[in-house]
Amino acid sequence: MTPADALLRDARMYLSRKLNHSLAPPDRVSVNVTLRCNLTCTMCTTCYDAPELSCAEIKGIIDQTAAWGVEVFNPLGGEPFMRGDIEEILSYAVRRGFYVTVTTNGTLITPRRARAIAAIPSDRLHFNFSLDGDEIANDLVRGQGMWQRAIAGYQRIRAADAEAGNSRRKILSNTILHAANLDRFEAILDAQAALGFDGVQILNLFRAGPDTPKEAAALWFRPRHLAALSALSGRLASRAEQQPDVGYCIQNSPEDLRQIPSYYRDDLTPLEAPCWAGWKELYINADGAAIMCDGKLDFLAGAFGSVREQTLQQLWRSPALRARREVVKTCTTPCVQNCYLRRESDSGRSLLSSAVSMASRRASRRLSALRSRVEALPDARLCLELTDVPTDGPRWQTLTASTPEPATPESWTRLRDRGYLDFGRGFMGFEVVRSVMADLRSARMRFGCLSLAWRGEPLLHPELEPILDFLLAEKADGRFDRLRIETDGTFLTPSIAEKLGIEWVVTLPCDRLALLANAERVVLKVTAAPGVDPVALCARHPGFTPAAGRLPAEGTRVLWFARSDHDHYLENAKARRQLARVADALDLTAELGEEDRPRRCTAPQRTPTVSWDGKITLCSRDVQLHNRVGEVTSGQLSEVWRSEVLAADRAAVARQGVPARDLCRDCSRPWSPNH
Repeated sequence: MTPADALLRDARMYLSRKLNHSLAPPDRVSVNVTLRCNLTCTMCTTCYDAPELSCAEIKGIIDQTAAWGVEVFNPLGGEPFMRGDIEEILSYAVRRGFYVTVTTNGTLITPRRARAIAAIPSDRLHFNFSLDGDEIANDLVRGQGMWQRAIAGYQRIRAADAEAGNSRRKILSNTILHAANLDRFEAILDAQAALGFDGVQILNLFRAGPDTPKEAAALWFRPRHLAALSALSGRLASRAEQQPDVGYCIQNSPEDLRQIPSYYRDDLTPLEAPCWAGWKELYINADGAAIMCDGKLDFLAGAFGSVREQTLQQLWRSPALRARREVVKTCTTPCVQNCYLRRESDSGRSLLSSAVSMASRRASRRLSALRSRVEALPDARLCLELTDVPTDGPRWQTLTASTPEPATPESWTRLRDRGYLDFGRGFMGFEVVRSVMADLRSARMRFGCLSLAWRGEPLLHPELEPILDFLLAEKADGRFDRLRIETDGTFLTPSIAEKLGIEWVVTLPCDRLALLANAERVVLKVTAAPGVDPVALCARHPGFTPAAGRLPAEGTRVLWFARSDHDHYLENAKARRQLARVADALDLTAELGEEDRPRRCTAPQRTPTVSWDGKITLCSRDVQLHNRVGEVTSGQLSEVWRSEVLAADRAAVARQGVPARDLCRDCSRPWSPNH
């Protein structure tokens, strides 16, 4: 969603609440897929056996939500993994285009279920793991051994994603701050970071005072705890204010963290900001009832219809919901649940000011662009990953195992469109490609090379031809100097091959090279390895000039013998010997990548890489996006390129040879001639 679209939506939400009229759909549709749970947590009063919507009924809700234009489908519980069909529901929601976050206790995630999760796009399915402290504190609340089981479930997801070659999936913890973990809460957060969690949502006990369940009484903060709690909440707020944009982050705002002691002192006043319950979310209970807060924090008492009798949009526009919204507008109940705040739509004056500022900034950028010089980056290569699906290995075999005919360039589109091929993931949207080019145009940046490559086969993209036509026009307009496609050539077609102005890097063997007879530049790539006969390959490809080591910038027909890259120096020593053998056989001079010279990483200055789901990393080694530096779906590539984050990485390179990041610390790629 562009900033202008977001502002328009914020304005519609403001008017919806002001007039108590549904001028915009909700931000999310939430469904309690079950109220059952395998645990009996001491502070929980919301899990019990109850009637449940069927899988078909939930899919119907998902279909309605997609048609309505809502971007977030939110499955809740209970414990969602009590349902045997939850993976089917999640996969269906993602295929319909939703961003999904699942809250789970993690104890039911088996290796089989982790593999099913790994088949669902990592950018669209995230997790919140409920961990109420370290092992001692968590098991006091959730039962003996439950912390170990939850961590095992978490690690199974991470391992399954790594095995599938997925980008890093966002996994947060939901951690309740209570009396049994107060004295070591910061250490608990540090331990979660060390385990690889991406952040934490700090929660409070929900029931207060006399409503506290007897079993949870020992968890409640008493007057003797409040001094320590106040000191901790201040430290947590400071930590949230100073934390970086990436890495393990506290999700709560500093203001909300400082407010925690007031909640337990019973000093909390009603939320100063307007509550958006009834406008921000449409909430469906496990039995199909539409529910919301009744003004006293009781959702079941706020029922106003059923999905078994009405459509979602009928519920959203019903007189019953309008009546419930009037209660929310006059609510005076003290509440610590800020999940129904929507500050961006609170003030009409602020929205008008934002619109004026946006128009002013847009005009200023256009004027500045007219005045500024182009930032030319002739040695830099921008990589756009159209898809991360390869055409070899076990994943490809699984993908094509049930097709009624072999997947070929001629049958590929037919198989995909008829539903025989289900990637369980997406492709880089054409709109993302357009937005990146628009950003380069606005920022007046010109890269030396735009490469369509990385973890998958770019020729599989369903909109490849129109994307190539668009990019060739952008190349002619000066957005970049060269358009490169790195491919194994398996799905090369005549209509793609005949497009002029493309530099092809084709991994051998490939039986469709004849299609590229008229291409502007063709590089045949061979990895120097045992068994490779360079003399025979040169004889098999007459007209191609051999090169070894670094890819030469010149030449329209090149047979490139590349070095393999490894994480261990002994394997790299073998790779250098293999490359030297090839160079000697062809009487070539080759840069072997000796590791006795100083290591100097060029990634922060030369190889910005954008994954198919819009995440920006420094280089192609980062296959799991550990070193993510930004996103093009919610930001601008140009802003990331000119940001303090990359400036710090470049300064670290000048100081120590590589960026100050865990993945970079032991990296041997800066020595390689391939980089």
